[in-house]
Amino acid sequence: MTLNRRSSGRQGGVHELSAFEQLVVELVRHDDSWPFLKLVSKIQVPDYYDIIKKPIALNIIREKVNKCEYKLASEFIDDIELMFSNCFEYNPRNTSEAKAGTRLQAFFHIQAQKLGLHVTTGNVDQVGTPPAAKKSRI
Repeated sequence: MTLNRRSSGRQGGVHELSAFEQLVVELVRHDDSWPFLKLVSKIQVPDYYDIIKKPIALNIIREKVNKCEYKLASEFIDDIELMFSNCFEYNPRNTSEAKAGTRLQAFFHIQAQKLGLHVTTGNVDQVGTPPAAKKSRI
């Protein structure tokens, strides 16, 4: 599925929100988005980048959407799922970050499906908890 911005002639150049833009806005506005708004600080969490090799956050995803860098829905979904995977890899299940990740991921899956985007629930088990944190492979 390829999604593009479309200009509305009646709105004088105002862009209609693509499904990607709409979904990112909904994720950013969600109460559980706080751990995902920006990249983790190297100063506040110095070992994060030793463990997480492909960091990503909602501000980066939003920028990629705005620059039309996603050519396929699967690329967009992969980045969102990478964000959750990173959260669950770094944070133990009982942390506020992992709990927020579980709730936001469930919200993402529901909203994406409403917009006709195909997502899998492979990262969340049946009771809605993320997989156990993985050990660093350094």
